[in-house]
Parts: sequence; structure tokens; C-alpha cells
Amino acid sequence: MNPGAVALAELATVDPDVPVSVPLDSYTPGQLAELDRIARGRSAPVVPVRVDGGLVVIGPVLQGEPVVCLGCAEDIRLAAFGAAVPRSDAAMRLGGIADGPLRPVVDAVVRHVLETAGGYRDRVVALRLDSAGLAVHRIRPRSGGCAECLPLPGDTAAGAVVHSGVELASAGTLRLPNERTTLAGLSAALLDLRHGPVTGVFRTGHLPLATVTAPIVGPGRTRQSGYGRTVTFADAERIALFEAAERLAGMSPRRRETTVEASFAELGGDLAVDPAALGLHEPDSYADPAFRLTAYHPAARTRWVYGWSYTHRRARLLPEHVVYWGNHNAGARFLTETSNGCGLGNSLAEAVLYGLFEVAERDAFLMAWYASTPLRKLGVDDTDPVLGHLVDRLESLGYQLLFFDATNDLGIPVALAMARYMGADPATPACFFAAGAHPDPRAAMASAAAEIAVDVENGLVRAREKPDDYRRDRLLAMLERPELVRTMEDHVALYGLPEAAGEYAFLLGDVPTVDPAELASTGDERPETDLAALLDRYTGRLAGLGLELIAVDTSEQAVARELGLYSAKVVVPGTLPMTFGHGHRRTRGLTRLFDVPYRLGRAGAPLGEASVSLRPHPFP
Repeated sequence: MNPGAVALAELATVDPDVPVSVPLDSYTPGQLAELDRIARGRSAPVVPVRVDGGLVVIGPVLQGEPVVCLGCAEDIRLAAFGAAVPRSDAAMRLGGIADGPLRPVVDAVVRHVLETAGGYRDRVVALRLDSAGLAVHRIRPRSGGCAECLPLPGDTAAGAVVHSGVELASAGTLRLPNERTTLAGLSAALLDLRHGPVTGVFRTGHLPLATVTAPIVGPGRTRQSGYGRTVTFADAERIALFEAAERLAGMSPRRRETTVEASFAELGGDLAVDPAALGLHEPDSYADPAFRLTAYHPAARTRWVYGWSYTHRRARLLPEHVVYWGNHNAGARFLTETSNGCGLGNSLAEAVLYGLFEVAERDAFLMAWYASTPLRKLGVDDTDPVLGHLVDRLESLGYQLLFFDATNDLGIPVALAMARYMGADPATPACFFAAGAHPDPRAAMASAAAEIAVDVENGLVRAREKPDDYRRDRLLAMLERPELVRTMEDHVALYGLPEAAGEYAFLLGDVPTVDPAELASTGDERPETDLAALLDRYTGRLAGLGLELIAVDTSEQAVARELGLYSAKVVVPGTLPMTFGHGHRRTRGLTRLFDVPYRLGRAGAPLGEASVSLRPHPFP
């Protein structure tokens, strides 16, 4: 019997000053909530001992106001198993039998936890009864906050995003120094095999760069990962964890349950952003019952969250489902959204800048693709050893790596990369695409090159391992019927067809090659390192184009507190957002697509709807 063990039904009658353990060989999530409630009123520690199949989980210690409540501890454990586990069922029965040869081990661990209770308020000990494996796991409140152990701040106009002060960063990366975001620091805060929020880091060794995948335990049924692609596995692992934190922050609200539920007609354009300015789907898409979105009308009601307009220096409301792209419980949804515009940084200004870079990257890529106008080629820096390696690696596979200047009126340099197969094997995918955006054009090219080089080799592997996805008849049908392009993989696979070459022939004409340095957006040879000043500059440029820069602080409290990392979702109404599945494209009402190519000199006249080719994009 566990030291000081009492049954849950008896706990309320036990002296509150006596430390106890509560064995739970059969329990429900509802009973765990009851245990949380009773323990909150006790002065002495309570140690729950859950048995689930062949696993015994001891802790976390409950005492007064919880650091991590038992409900969160169980929820994040079950979330790591995947979407098949019905976590929202308060009556779901779990349990097992802990009696046997390892019972003395369980009792010894319980005794240790009771004696050192302060160290286990955010930790649990897991004992596997089949192998006697014993491990300590750090746990956190569930993603999206918890009323018991991580109350979220209110969503108010006063709490919207602001920035101030001088923030000096490295010119090469525009990142502020942060000693807490070493690989060891990120791993300690984010990585746990059993509880997440990152459940592992997986290395891939056959690709042209060290590549790491970091799967995330996120809210709901959406499964995402962070990715790192760089020269060493240590750096790639760090970047994958960094990106995992960014993706996690953008998936569910970081403010208390939204209180603003209204229609745009009720709110008005001074307070709220018109969803029509964000790009609507085609009417035929809304009419499809499988589309599962509500056709937008100004009188249609939805939930809204506050962001900060850097342009107008005041709070602005955005549809909640646009800000938190993984949240499918936001009421009526008009728009499909992705992680487009999500940024993570060592300050809020840094996060907003990197979110803006991503908005610019996707906008420029889609504008170039849909307008089908020629782009200048970018010369490759022969002195860059990594870029040279990637060019050589792709050449060894039969691919030519080309870069194009996709920079548009936003003024943030964007490099569009194309890897074009030059060999004779008709079964080898014909073409791949990627893009990168950064005030330093060389950094934009490096980002695009790293992504496309990895995507080419991954694509070749997928074509061998999943031949049904790459069947010619399947892809040829997509070429004839674009609505059949439904997944991110479809977008990429389609342009593996030799027959699709006509769709990107506009890039292969006789165009000049320019030095990437000509793309620099500052108009000054001195690199800008004050992030706040750089953000102000871009805000002013956008305002001159009639565009508004809005950002929502999506920072997760635990990540900000422990790692000094902040998150933001950036929205620039009027820009082209990246979506996947051709039926999910959002171009309706975005008139920049028609006039910006002309203003940039890429088209001889403003484009009309008939001259824009809204065929599926090839963005990975």
C-alpha cells in the first residue's frame, strides 16, 4: 500500500495538515477534477498515483494553488497518444493494476515524492510495469491555458500588441541575443517524450542538410511539427524546437475565452477588419457541403480577437479563426487559414518582423505565380560554401537550381527558387519550388535553397515509396481539373509532371541576371539592426501603399517566462495568403494581384481577371 494512502472518497475527511497519497487504480477525468478541487483546500501535499494499463504515474504534487493541476497533467499525457484518445470525455474510464513485484518500487517512489514534495509540483514520475523503466517528466499546463493552473489574460483592447524602445540585433540574422534559447535550454523547456509539448526530435541523415523534425502535442486533432534544416544536427535540432514553439503558439487562443461575438456590420470598419479584405474563397467553394465554411456576409456573426494596428496605433479586431489557425472552435468560420504570418522572436517586435517577412514571402510568391509575369534571375554567390554545396548536390541528382527576384511593392526582398530536372528519366519529378524573404537578400536565397534542396530529395523518396500518389493518370487529372488538388503534397506532386512545364514557362524566358544586393530594401548600405526602427520603417512603407500592418500577441505564457520567446500573428489585409487545396485559395477581392505587376513594370498594363491564371500553386 502506498505510504499514507487514502481513497479519493475519503480524502475530504482526512486531516488537511497530513501528507497523503491517493491511489487511482480506476478513475475518470471527472474524478481527477474532483481530486484537484479537494486538494486545493488542503495545506499538506497530496500525491495522486494513477495506473493506466501497464503504466504508473506518480504526481504531480497537489497543494493549495496548483502549479500544474491534475487535469492538465492527465490531458497532456493523453494528448501525446494522438487524436484517437477521447480526451474531452469526463466519464472515460482508465485504470490498471499496480500490485506485483514492482509494488515496493511504487511505494518507495511515492515516499520520496512525499518527502520532497516541493520538487514535484510540476513533475511526475512514470514507472513502466513491464520493463521497470523509471523516468521523471516535467509537465506544463495544457496548451491554450487552464482555469485552474494557468488562467489566461482577458482579451481586451488595452491588452493588444504594442512595442517600444531600441532593440539592437545582429545584422546577419536580425535576432536579439538570448542565452536561454540554446539547444539545452529549448530541450529542457519543450521536449518530453511522454508529455510534450514536443514529444521527440527525429534526425534524417540522407538529405543534403542535417534535417530534424520535432512533433508537437497541440490542441484538438491538428498534428504539426517544427523543422530544422542546417549544416549540423545540433543547429537543426535547435531550429526545429524553435519552430515548434512558434507553431504551438499560433494554434489556439492565448487570451481568455473571447467575449466579442458579433458581425462585421455590427462592429464597423473602425473597430474591426472586414473579412472581405483578407481574401475570400470562391463562391463555388462555399457552396460545396464538404467545404465546411460559412459564406461570408457582413451580417454573419463570428468571434473576434484584438490585435494592434501598427499603422493606426490602436486596437483592431480580427476574426479569431484567422488569428489562431489551428482553432476549429471559434464559431462561424469564413476563411481557411494556415500558419501564414506567424512569427517567433526574442522580443515581440522581433516576432512581428519575422511574421511580416513570412507574409511578404507568401504574397510575393503567389503574386508572381498567378500573374505569370517574367522575373529577373538572381546570381548565385560563388563564395557561399553552403549554397555552393546545395547547387552541387542538386546537380548530382540532375537538377538545375535557379533563383528569381519575386520582390514586390512591399519592399521586403523575396527570392523564388526553382529546381528544374534536366535529365532524361520521365519518371523523375520535373520541378520543385520554394521561397525565402529577408531584408538581406542572401539570407532570403539561403532559406529558399535549404528548403528546396531538402524537398527535392524528400520528393524523390516519396515518389518511390508512395507510387500511387505520383501516378501519372492521377496527376494528369489534376492538371485538367485543378479542384482535385486537395493537399499540400498534391500541390508539389502536380509540378513533377513534365506536362505541367507550360505552367511555369514564364520564368524561363530570356531575362537579365542581377546581383542579389540590388534587392536590399533599405536604400542604405548600412544594415538596420534596431528592430523597432525597422518595424516602423516597414509600417510606413505599407501605409504608403494603403496597407495596414496588424499583429496579435499570441505568446504562450510559459514559453515567454521560461525562454524569453514571444509569438505574433501578423495580418496585412490586401496581401495574398497561402492556403493548400486549390479550392481553399483566397484571392477573391484582392485587387493588388491585378495592379501591382503593372506598377512594378512586369506587365504592360493592369491585369484583368481573364489574364490572371488562378491555377494551383506549387508552394511546398
